[in-house]
Amino acid sequence: MMKERIKRARGERGWSQAELARRMSVTQPSVAEWESGRKAPNMKNLMSLAKLLGVGLEWLSTGRGEMRSPPAYSVDEAAATYEWMLPEERRLLNTFARLQPHQREALLGFLESLV
Repeated sequence: MMKERIKRARGERGWSQAELARRMSVTQPSVAEWESGRKAPNMKNLMSLAKLLGVGLEWLSTGRGEMRSPPAYSVDEAAATYEWMLPEERRLLNTFARLQPHQREALLGFLESLV
Protein backbone atom coordinates (compact mmCIF):
# COMPACT_ATOMS: atom_id res chain seq x y z
CA MET A 1 0.00 0.00 0.00
CA MET A 2 1.11 3.52 -0.73
CA LYS A 3 1.06 4.46 2.95
CA GLU A 4 3.75 1.86 3.70
CA ARG A 5 5.85 2.93 0.72
CA ILE A 6 5.80 6.57 1.82
CA LYS A 7 6.75 5.63 5.36
CA ARG A 8 9.48 3.26 4.17
CA ALA A 9 11.07 5.79 1.81
CA ARG A 10 10.90 8.53 4.45
CA GLY A 11 12.44 6.21 7.03
CA GLU A 12 15.28 5.30 4.68
CA ARG A 13 16.12 8.99 4.46
CA GLY A 14 16.10 9.18 8.24
CA TRP A 15 13.52 11.95 8.17
CA SER A 16 10.72 12.48 10.64
CA GLN A 17 7.25 13.28 9.38
CA ALA A 18 7.90 16.88 10.42
CA GLU A 19 11.12 17.02 8.37
CA LEU A 20 9.42 15.63 5.27
CA ALA A 21 6.56 18.07 5.75
CA ARG A 22 9.00 20.99 6.07
CA ARG A 23 10.82 19.98 2.90
CA MET A 24 7.51 19.70 1.03
CA SER A 25 5.97 22.86 2.50
CA VAL A 26 3.00 20.91 3.84
CA THR A 27 1.90 20.23 7.40
CA GLN A 28 3.07 17.28 9.49
CA PRO A 29 -0.56 16.16 9.96
CA SER A 30 -0.82 15.90 6.14
CA VAL A 31 2.15 13.51 6.07
CA ALA A 32 0.63 11.57 8.98
CA GLU A 33 -2.65 11.22 7.04
CA TRP A 34 -0.79 9.87 3.99
CA GLU A 35 1.12 7.37 6.11
CA SER A 36 -2.00 6.23 7.93
CA GLY A 37 -3.94 5.83 4.69
CA ARG A 38 -6.65 8.25 5.78
CA LYS A 39 -5.85 10.46 2.78
CA ALA A 40 -3.74 10.10 -0.33
CA PRO A 41 -1.44 12.86 -1.56
CA ASN A 42 -2.63 14.75 -4.61
CA MET A 43 -0.62 14.37 -7.82
CA LYS A 44 1.52 17.46 -7.17
CA ASN A 45 2.44 16.20 -3.70
CA LEU A 46 2.96 12.66 -4.99
CA MET A 47 5.45 13.94 -7.55
CA SER A 48 7.20 16.04 -4.90
CA LEU A 49 7.36 13.01 -2.60
CA ALA A 50 8.96 10.88 -5.31
CA LYS A 51 11.57 13.52 -6.08
CA LEU A 52 12.41 14.32 -2.47
CA LEU A 53 12.53 10.69 -1.41
CA GLY A 54 14.48 9.61 -4.49
CA VAL A 55 12.01 6.93 -5.51
CA GLY A 56 10.15 6.14 -8.70
CA LEU A 57 6.74 7.75 -9.07
CA GLU A 58 5.25 4.48 -10.35
CA TRP A 59 6.70 2.53 -7.40
CA LEU A 60 5.47 5.09 -4.88
CA SER A 61 1.96 5.26 -6.29
CA THR A 62 1.39 1.62 -7.31
CA GLY A 63 4.22 -0.51 -5.95
CA ARG A 64 5.20 -1.53 -9.50
CA GLY A 65 8.56 -0.85 -11.07
CA GLU A 66 11.84 -0.03 -9.40
CA MET A 67 11.85 1.63 -6.01
CA ARG A 68 14.91 3.71 -6.86
CA SER A 69 15.08 5.51 -10.12
CA PRO A 70 17.68 7.88 -11.46
CA PRO A 71 16.65 11.47 -10.85
CA ALA A 72 14.65 12.90 -13.74
CA TYR A 73 15.58 16.41 -12.63
CA SER A 74 18.78 18.21 -11.90
CA VAL A 75 19.77 18.95 -8.35
CA ASP A 76 20.44 22.55 -9.37
CA GLU A 77 16.86 22.78 -10.59
CA ALA A 78 15.53 21.36 -7.32
CA ALA A 79 17.97 23.45 -5.27
CA ALA A 80 16.73 26.63 -6.92
CA THR A 81 13.73 26.45 -4.59
CA TYR A 82 16.13 26.34 -1.63
CA GLU A 83 18.05 29.62 -1.86
CA TRP A 84 19.80 28.82 1.41
CA MET A 85 21.72 25.95 -0.19
CA LEU A 86 25.44 26.63 -0.49
CA PRO A 87 27.26 26.00 -3.79
CA GLU A 88 29.19 23.17 -2.12
CA GLU A 89 25.93 21.53 -1.08
CA ARG A 90 24.64 21.70 -4.66
CA ARG A 91 27.89 20.18 -5.91
CA LEU A 92 27.65 17.39 -3.34
CA LEU A 93 24.03 16.65 -4.25
CA ASN A 94 24.76 16.66 -7.99
CA THR A 95 27.56 14.18 -7.45
CA PHE A 96 25.46 12.05 -5.09
CA ALA A 97 22.63 11.90 -7.65
CA ARG A 98 24.99 10.33 -10.21
CA LEU A 99 26.15 7.52 -7.91
CA GLN A 100 24.91 3.95 -7.92
CA PRO A 101 22.96 2.88 -4.79
CA HIS A 102 25.89 0.92 -3.32
CA GLN A 103 28.19 3.91 -3.91
CA ARG A 104 25.70 6.19 -2.16
CA GLU A 105 25.67 3.91 0.87
CA ALA A 106 29.47 3.83 0.97
CA LEU A 107 29.67 7.61 0.74
CA LEU A 108 27.06 8.09 3.44
CA GLY A 109 28.92 5.70 5.71
CA PHE A 110 32.14 7.63 5.17
CA LEU A 111 30.48 11.02 5.78
CA GLU A 112 28.76 9.77 8.91
CA SER A 113 32.09 8.53 10.24
CA LEU A 114 33.42 12.07 10.05
CA VAL A 115 30.84 13.58 12.39
